[in-house]
Amino acid sequence: MLAEWLFVETVADVWRRSEDPGGRSRYELLGIAPLLRKLLIDASPLLNTVRAARPGVPTEFRIKQWTAPDVGHDDEDLPYLLRLGGPELVGGPEDPVLPKLKHFIGAKVGQVQGRPLTVLEVIKYYANVEGGVHFGVPKDEPDHVLGEVAPLLLGHSTGHIEILAHLGTIVVDALTPLRDSIIDSPLIDTRMHRRNNRGSYAGHWTAGHYKDVSQMR
Repeated sequence: MLAEWLFVETVADVWRRSEDPGGRSRYELLGIAPLLRKLLIDASPLLNTVRAARPGVPTEFRIKQWTAPDVGHDDEDLPYLLRLGGPELVGGPEDPVLPKLKHFIGAKVGQVQGRPLTVLEVIKYYANVEGGVHFGVPKDEPDHVLGEVAPLLLGHSTGHIEILAHLGTIVVDALTPLRDSIIDSPLIDTRMHRRNNRGSYAGHWTAGHYKDVSQMR
């Protein structure tokens, strides 16, 4: 029951922070990283904990994996230290589905020194190095490169860190059916709660969310 409450609140927080990324502060965007870490990549991801009780509810990640843009003849040999995807990463109903979490966190969202950069690496960097959860020491090559670029942009642009909002949008879209399932039929202690004539459980934590489900669709 507690896991379902935490899941619903976390998805709602990701949704709020991912709306209008250009209008968010760097700190607000950084706050997406620990939420995604908790949902997707912790040792026991919250998504897996909640989904175990609702195996029939689909979680479909729709992401347009990053591809290098076409370059002119004069640009072919330019060495790019870092490239990150933008809003074009967010897939639509017509795009292929990644039904498994491991495939989504392994999806390519950029390039660092000529090699692919994945969803997992981006979340871990912002959560564990730049201060989403810990302000840590870079360990891997992507961490070092992202860490070198961040101070140059601080106070000038949120361009790179906005990738968290785009990943957040993909995650919210994928997890909304599971969220809706919880709101509609939460795990209930029947000694305390009964469904009322409006379809919600009076006095239950889901009552405040019931009317808001449509906003996230």
